[in-house]
Amino acid sequence: DLKKVYENGINAFVQDCLLNGVETENDFSETYGVLIKEIFSSVRYQVSGVKKTGSKTCEVTVKYQPVDVFTRFKLKEESEKIQADKDAGKYSGTDEEIKEAMVLDYMTGAYSLLRSSYRDMQYTNEQDYPFAVTQKGRNTWSIGDEELNGFIERILELDKL
Repeated sequence: DLKKVYENGINAFVQDCLLNGVETENDFSETYGVLIKEIFSSVRYQVSGVKKTGSKTCEVTVKYQPVDVFTRFKLKEESEKIQADKDAGKYSGTDEEIKEAMVLDYMTGAYSLLRSSYRDMQYTNEQDYPFAVTQKGRNTWSIGDEELNGFIERILELDKL
């Protein structure tokens, strides 16, 4: 089911690229997931050509316009602000409580920055991306995970980070 594949892809992107195993009492997976769905739905791409390369393979070229949402997303400043707050004594409690409070502030601030980056994002120059597509069944075609991940990196400009 394509919807489940899409949902799993969004969840994997959030976990791997945004949360990186960070755990807090708040579950940021859903919050970030909704925003990532908005970002993904705003990207511009379309198939521009198909070239048969074998009896069950072809190359599909996709024209796309990358978005600069992640290159606008400046987390270093957020980290520095939280560290300055810690140094100024904003956080109190045990080391563990301080760490949890800092992580919560970081994740909340990072979400606000990502939302702001999304609102201000720009589309960059149109580019082509070739996919190697393989026929798996009568009406079933597939592309490799690495190719799909490479496309996501390019369309979101993650390769520029």
